[in-house]
Amino acid sequence: MTGHWSEYWKQGHITSFGSDYEKNYTGQLKDIWSNIFSQFPMGFKVLDVATGNGALPLLIQDYFSKLSVEGNVKGVDYADINLVPLVNSHINKNVVIELLGNTSAESLPFSDFEFDTVISQFGIEYSDLVISVPEVLRVLRDQGTFHAVIHHQKSVVIRYNSKLLSFLQYPEIERLVFLLKVMAHDMGEMINRQDLIRIRSCAICEKSRIEINALLSKLAAYDEISLSETGILSYVNVFFRNGLFWSIEKKLEYLAFVSKQITVYRQRLTELVEASMSFECIDTFREILNQSAVTTFSVEEVVNNTGDILAWYVFFSKDSH
Repeated sequence: MTGHWSEYWKQGHITSFGSDYEKNYTGQLKDIWSNIFSQFPMGFKVLDVATGNGALPLLIQDYFSKLSVEGNVKGVDYADINLVPLVNSHINKNVVIELLGNTSAESLPFSDFEFDTVISQFGIEYSDLVISVPEVLRVLRDQGTFHAVIHHQKSVVIRYNSKLLSFLQYPEIERLVFLLKVMAHDMGEMINRQDLIRIRSCAICEKSRIEINALLSKLAAYDEISLSETGILSYVNVFFRNGLFWSIEKKLEYLAFVSKQITVYRQRLTELVEASMSFECIDTFREILNQSAVTTFSVEEVVNNTGDILAWYVFFSKDSH
């Protein structure tokens, strides 16, 4: 699972929604976390599971930026982490932030009873909860708390990403990239306007161009919004508008990049949708906690102003032993 998420975080995204939350989580999600952060004591020690590029640690430092409260936040993620967003945004030095990549939720490299609070946003549900939840309990102090915002199977987030995933399954997309590669070869080296005139009279090139346009029209008929939002249309436009006079080698390198990006995007969306939790999954979560003798557990749906489901909010506290 790590490869495509590592690729995603290397692009510098703060959240798992890319440009939708380019800077950090906002609205209802931010309000939930602000309420949780308000309960942190002086000298708090917090662990963020599946931190990505540190969205929640950065929200914590922002929350305490005008308060004289000190604390320590550690974030772990199974993928590689891009530390540049953290370095550029970590301005409140009263909150010490440390991010660890290549670290699984199922094997936390921390001592027993090390943290007051463990948090996770759209992360822990990707792990094997049978193993990761006991690990969370191990590193929590007695009466420590766990807070998580988790993907809901019926949320607008999952519906939207399921739609994009379905679109990316269309075979026309693979055919489209293949034809662009064929056309890169058939056009030959493009240097000047004379070459533009040359390829306009190239029957093979014209045949590929006509089929490419037909494929784009077909994909737009399937779902015009997804054609744009998955980046497919942009990739094609870059090839013809910016890349026409690239060398054949550079064109093929670009198309190899496009193929990789589409594959990675498809894998990431597949895992996102599969990680979303139904009511039955929440019951399983509850059963895991029951087996660990956790008695204080609550779960609720996070709903936006129009009544759409955004996520689950899960809370539990560790009993004293």
